[in-house]
Amino acid sequence: MRIVILILLTLIPSVFGQINFEEHFQGFPGTMVIYNEKSGSSVVFNEKRAATRFSPFSTYKIPNSIIGLETEVISDVDQVIQWEGKKYLPKEWWPRSWSRDHSLRTALKYSVFPFYRHLTLQVGDKKMKHYLATFDYGNQDISSGLDEFWVSGSLKISALEQIAFLRKFYHGKLEVSPKSLKLVKNMLVQESKESYVLSAKTGGGYLDENWTQAFGWYVGYVEKEDNVYYFAMNISGQNFTKLQKPRIEITKNVLRALGIISQKH
Repeated sequence: MRIVILILLTLIPSVFGQINFEEHFQGFPGTMVIYNEKSGSSVVFNEKRAATRFSPFSTYKIPNSIIGLETEVISDVDQVIQWEGKKYLPKEWWPRSWSRDHSLRTALKYSVFPFYRHLTLQVGDKKMKHYLATFDYGNQDISSGLDEFWVSGSLKISALEQIAFLRKFYHGKLEVSPKSLKLVKNMLVQESKESYVLSAKTGGGYLDENWTQAFGWYVGYVEKEDNVYYFAMNISGQNFTKLQKPRIEITKNVLRALGIISQKH
């Protein structure tokens, strides 16, 4: 897919005004891509990093949810799957919300890692490879382990590729049923305002085994009037806890500065 890059400077003028990305990124190394569906153009902060592949972490729960529904491993978004506490023993860093039974709806909301490990094993290696190839999702590599390849594993995707996937997802071009797409779209809605609807998914963790390279994603889209604005951003740091809020705050501040979402009240 062709994405037209307008200007690749720290200070990026656009039809919305001017925006200083470095100011918004608060010193975090990172990148952000925003694609304007109506004009077919993009603004990109840090072009090199935007094209660099990283682990998708929990942003993979978007395609993973679609695949779970499409393969009928999950029959409905509210079907409850029993937590396999003996198989997936809680870790110190796990949120309390993970250690219980979940439906797809609550598992996506709370980004429940053990739920999606179970789902992926049920889908199986062959079908998972098939859908990743059909979706043209990142490098399509699941060799590091079927129930964890998307978390600091072999699967990698860039911010630019996240945008490409989100566009196909939004426009129903993933060769899956409209029903599966609609169900997942509904679960991704984060804000529904009078003037816009924001749908998104976070993702993040550590890129290394020693937990010294923290990483955070925020990807999604804004439906506004007769247009859709797709966004994909990621940032890095030493402590993942310190990236959790900023990845969302930075994204929203940029979207506000560009006039895509409304200002804080």
